[in-house]
Amino acid sequence: MSNLDKEIIIRRLAIIKYLYNLGVQQSMQVDTVAGFSILSFHDCAEMFLLLVAENKGMKGENVFMDYWNKIPELTLKESMRILKERRVNIKHKGLFPSKSDVEISRITMADFLSQNTKIQFGLDFSSVSVSSLISYNEVKTYIDAAEEYLVKNDLYNCMVNAKIAFMELLSSYEDSKRGKYHINSITDVGRKIGSEYQKLIGHDEKFGERWFRDVTETTNRIREVLKITALGIDYRKYAFFEYITPETNVYWGNGGHEYRSMPKDYYESRFNLRASDCRFCIDFVIDSALKLQEFDYDINQIMK
Repeated sequence: MSNLDKEIIIRRLAIIKYLYNLGVQQSMQVDTVAGFSILSFHDCAEMFLLLVAENKGMKGENVFMDYWNKIPELTLKESMRILKERRVNIKHKGLFPSKSDVEISRITMADFLSQNTKIQFGLDFSSVSVSSLISYNEVKTYIDAAEEYLVKNDLYNCMVNAKIAFMELLSSYEDSKRGKYHINSITDVGRKIGSEYQKLIGHDEKFGERWFRDVTETTNRIREVLKITALGIDYRKYAFFEYITPETNVYWGNGGHEYRSMPKDYYESRFNLRASDCRFCIDFVIDSALKLQEFDYDINQIMK
C-alpha cells in the first residue's frame, strides 16, 4: 500500500527524470565530461531508491546496495552494483570510465528506471513529464505538446512548440517585471534601437545608411546577449537553440496573440532534423525555466 500521495510521487519522479536527463546530456559530451554522467546517474538512482523506501514506510539506506536486500523486487542488482563501482572509481580513485562504459551505464539507468517505476508505482517512466516542475502554465502547455510530438516523431512540430515555449517563458518572466505604467521591463538592457535614423539619411548608402543599419543591428544583438546572460541562461546553448529552431514571430491582435513559424517544407529543406536535437531543445527550455524560477518576483506586488 502506498504511503505517499500520488501527486507527491509524480513530482518526485519528475525531479528524478530531470536529473536523469542531465546525466544523458553529460554522457553525450567529450570523454572527460561524459564520465561525470556516472555521478548524475548514481545520484538519480539514490533519489529513486529513497522514494521507493519512503513509499513503503521504510528508512533510507546508508549503503547503496542494501536497498536490494530490503526490497527484493528491485531489478538489475548486479548492473547497478557496477554503476556504483564506476562512481567509486571516479570520486575516490580519479579513474574515469571509457566511452563504452558510459554508454552501458546510460542504458542501465534507463532500464532500471523503466522497470522499477512500473513495478513500484504502476507508472510508465517515459510518461513522467519534467514539465510538472515548471510554474509557468503556458510554457508547460507548449513543452507538453513538444514532448507529444517527439513521441510521434513529428520533429518539426516538436521544434515549433519548443521555440514557442521559450518565447512564452521570456514573455511571462518579463511581464511580471514591468510596472503598471511602464512599457519596458526592468530586466531590459537599455532600449531597443529602431530605424528612426532613416528619417535623417533615408536609404542612401552614400550618407552612411549601411553603417547606421549595421550599428543598429549589432547593438540590438548585444542587448539580446546581455539580457540572456544576465538572466542566468546558458548563452552557448541559447545560440544553438535559436539557430536550429524554426524562425517564429508573434502577432498581437484584439483577441490576444498568435505565433507563426516558417513553413515546414522550407525548414526541413534547410535542416537535417534529429530526435536528439529535439530533446536538447526541450531540455533547454526546461533548464531555463527552472533557472528563472530560482529567483522570480512580480514587481506589481510591491508597487502602489
